[in-house]
Amino acid sequence: MTSAYSVELFDDPATVLDVAGDLLAAQPVVWSVVASVTRQAARSFTPGGPPPEHPMWWAAVREHDAVVGVSMRTMPHPPHTVWVPDLPEDAARLLARAALDRTARAGDAPLTSANGPVTAVRAFTDEVRRTTGGTVRADRPERLWEASRIVRPTPPPSGRARLATLADLDVVTAWFDVFHTEADAQAGRAPDEDAEPLRIGGARERIEEGAVWLWDVGGEVVQLTGARPPSFGVVRIGPVYTPREHRGRGYARALVADVAQRVLDDGHRVCLYTDKGNPVSNRVYAAIGFEPVLDQVNLVVDPVVRPGRAVASVPETTPDTTPERTPPSVPATKES
Repeated sequence: MTSAYSVELFDDPATVLDVAGDLLAAQPVVWSVVASVTRQAARSFTPGGPPPEHPMWWAAVREHDAVVGVSMRTMPHPPHTVWVPDLPEDAARLLARAALDRTARAGDAPLTSANGPVTAVRAFTDEVRRTTGGTVRADRPERLWEASRIVRPTPPPSGRARLATLADLDVVTAWFDVFHTEADAQAGRAPDEDAEPLRIGGARERIEEGAVWLWDVGGEVVQLTGARPPSFGVVRIGPVYTPREHRGRGYARALVADVAQRVLDDGHRVCLYTDKGNPVSNRVYAAIGFEPVLDQVNLVVDPVVRPGRAVASVPETTPDTTPERTPPSVPATKES
């Protein structure tokens, strides 16, 4: 029987926005990661220019003629996780086959990681596993939250919120660098000694676009909260990071509440991601006024080498952008 679904792959992010813009606009919170990443990529993409050094593609999933999902593989650091939308299992498997074909033709790093709603991601990774062999394991569960009203902490901690400037570039860069490692430690995940630590790049760019806020206590910076520029009317908060020596004093709660209220006052919606397994972050954001929207999971395919079929290892690259999390007493937000 002919499937009702089809998959079309794209290299040009602007084309993706043209093809799938109505879908992204219809549920802008659910699609906040795809929308913000794609819009950011569209600003720097040059048609006919040199290919990126890492896998970078988008896929529109159609049911008959209607676009019902957008997938992407744009993370610059290994394992170049695939973002899988909420799809029926047969559509997710079709997407996996298209991604496998693209990976083989382009000589990209193998598909070993996917993120999204659990049913779709399990179907996607299972289809990948059927081709590559190996096993599938859960890496980290995530939760998407949205707030329509903000409850500020009372009393507030000492200090004030301010935008980061280029004078703060060194500290912002340093905190971006350690965010993932410390977040994993908070969630009880042991570091992978063979893997390059994930880092958030683009500190200068984010500061220049007004996307990094700091909590300042008498001239000392004690907390950082990022906020992506609005996409389809939604601002996604993250990363959220407090150095170890400043934790437990309410700085993260105060700054996230402050930034979120500014977003709402500007007429936008505000959301963020947390590590679902981190009770501290989930409790703190709920107290601020965030409410759960949906849960996602990151699944990892651990490939095996079969006789006559070598599975390429993920090549080393210079990490330079995206996602995140945080340590004890500090809410952890994920952002791509």
